[in-house]
Amino acid sequence: MNLKFNRYLAGAALLAASGAASATTCDSALWSYTSAVNSGATGWANELLSNHPECFAGSSTTSLVQINNTTFQQATAISTALASRFLDPSSGPQASTGSKSMAAGGKVASWNAWGNLSSNDTRQSYQSLTGNTAKYDSDILTGVLGADYALSPVMAVGISAAFDDGDGTGSNSGSTTGPNSITSKGYVIAPYFGMQINKALALDASVGFGQGELGMTGGVAAEADRWFAAANLSYAQWMDKIQLTGKLSYLHGEEDYDNSKVNGVAYAGTSAKNKLDQLRLGLQAGYWMNGVMPYAGLTYSSDLDRSTTQFAAVSNPIGKDAWMWTLGVNLFAMKSGVTGGIAYNQEEGRSNQKNNSVMANINLRF
Repeated sequence: MNLKFNRYLAGAALLAASGAASATTCDSALWSYTSAVNSGATGWANELLSNHPECFAGSSTTSLVQINNTTFQQATAISTALASRFLDPSSGPQASTGSKSMAAGGKVASWNAWGNLSSNDTRQSYQSLTGNTAKYDSDILTGVLGADYALSPVMAVGISAAFDDGDGTGSNSGSTTGPNSITSKGYVIAPYFGMQINKALALDASVGFGQGELGMTGGVAAEADRWFAAANLSYAQWMDKIQLTGKLSYLHGEEDYDNSKVNGVAYAGTSAKNKLDQLRLGLQAGYWMNGVMPYAGLTYSSDLDRSTTQFAAVSNPIGKDAWMWTLGVNLFAMKSGVTGGIAYNQEEGRSNQKNNSVMANINLRF
């Protein structure tokens, strides 16, 4: 009798989940998802994740956006600041002679303080497992502050702090309740290390730890511990007034979410640990104009591994490879030791996703 009764409840949960898959707020989606988890209904749970990724901390689509636009953004800012310190372009084509490099033994600024601000806009649209069109839009603003100290002319250590704030919406073409909203915020503290290998090459590594949280329609909240690790090899070479640069990067990021809560009540089975390993290879060319250097670049990125422990999260409609082109300009005030720049980035190549960002940075050496 108990077995039949449990099957009856599972059948009722299936009907509820099927209806909720196309028309639901996030609190309703989580209730249906918890029912699916308790009954072992992988298919039902995966439909809910596919239809409303904005409601789940471990969605394969939203987790990619969060990691890329928060912790990986910080890792990129750190590497940019260190590459600027060691492969200093502020002396223009004369830098190729090593006048400020390790080879010349020139005076090196002991301190480098810097800041980086980026605004990332991501748009996803794909056909869900129930045949509806699922959309997820996200805007995340990430600010990073850092400072490093030269242990020697070829070696520096530093620390950075990053803070992010985002908002977005998720919708489904079969929904009758309208789009769900999502907010995010968090921070990460990251020590880092860099060294100059020779006039053309520099290496840096960083590791960061922090916390983040999500808020969704229906009183849903989820909190996570974050961490990342990154290693970058940077290259720079002058050819008359043209500077060619390159960067090879390996990044690893994790988010470990507790069970989501609805108005303070935890929903069992909704916890998730998200992981992303990414490889990037970028090339860039800039033209020196007496303290002003416009540049263009192209970067290839590949998600070597992307996983989540979210129950039934198996679909990946976004893809793993992308190309990002960049247009920007760097400015150099040589006498005051201040440099800065601004760039526009556009990502292409991922299935069902587009991303663009604007990034500005400033460095002060003393």
